[in-house]
Amino acid sequence: MKHFFLDIRYRIEFLLVLCLLALIRILPRCALRPMARAAGACVRAVPSARHIVLENLKAAFPEKDEASRRHLMRESFFHMCWNLLEFFWIGGDPARIRRCYYLPDDITNRLKAHVAAGERIIFVNPHLGSWEASGVMAPFYAGVDMVAIAKPMRNPYLNRLLNSGRRERTAGLEIIFSHGAMRASLKALRQGRGVGTLIDQNTRVRDGGVFVDFFGLPVPSSTAPAALKRYCDAHKLPAVIVYGTSMRLEDGRNTAHSAYLPKPFDTYADDTEVLQELMKISEKFIRMHPEQYLWFYKRFQYIPPDCPEDLRRRYPDYAAAPKASFFRKTLNDVENAS
Repeated sequence: MKHFFLDIRYRIEFLLVLCLLALIRILPRCALRPMARAAGACVRAVPSARHIVLENLKAAFPEKDEASRRHLMRESFFHMCWNLLEFFWIGGDPARIRRCYYLPDDITNRLKAHVAAGERIIFVNPHLGSWEASGVMAPFYAGVDMVAIAKPMRNPYLNRLLNSGRRERTAGLEIIFSHGAMRASLKALRQGRGVGTLIDQNTRVRDGGVFVDFFGLPVPSSTAPAALKRYCDAHKLPAVIVYGTSMRLEDGRNTAHSAYLPKPFDTYADDTEVLQELMKISEKFIRMHPEQYLWFYKRFQYIPPDCPEDLRRRYPDYAAAPKASFFRKTLNDVENAS
């Protein structure tokens, strides 16, 4: 009976989202910005959401005063909603993609050169600007055939709607889910395709995460970009790591930015050092436009066991030391996987 009512709820949510998407598609683009401002205000009105963002901003920018952090909070919610509304408004329409998303010529030419050389592109993206735009521009403008890792939604109907639609909206991006993502990513690389990864999600050590510095605090992140590159090198598959992001500029378009590791990949001591380099690049771009970063996520959730006391005091109040299962699999995990 519980599953029956849950399925009913999921179906109702699905129908409501369908209606909302249909409405967004017929609106003029100029209507999206005030809608996003109103939607952002609604999200901001939720005390728990407001609290997470302010705690994150306090941890990342201890030098800023309360008024500045509250301004960043308002703008962060606004940009989050604006980017989401715009992504669904575009709906894969080439004219709308060109109107809203811009991939500069120098980046386009570099990506096309990688494709022409048969190089697998391992994209590293943060939740900055429109991360959905980043998945659109490389396939649309540069012809990059790629997959991207995404976390599945609890609602199976919305999950199919949103993720199957992503490929249509992005003209060449296939979504693979986080469970079994490494296996699917390796398969894509063997097929000559690119792989998109998100750098700013809390990844448990047992799942390939390591603690690296982010705004002066250790946070767990996935070493997947480095691991994928080492796999390609070991199997003589040409590959390159490209850091990519987008930020909305004054003309209103989400404009792509990219960066590369500052030294050859094989000169790094290990995957942790590679990841730390990528996190430095990410922090540099976030500091350029902190109002466009997704602060609505418990990024500083885990405090490493060996963290010095002075750093512990900088963590948000929601942070805590991770449980033993964060570092190693339990017997239940092994049994459930088998």
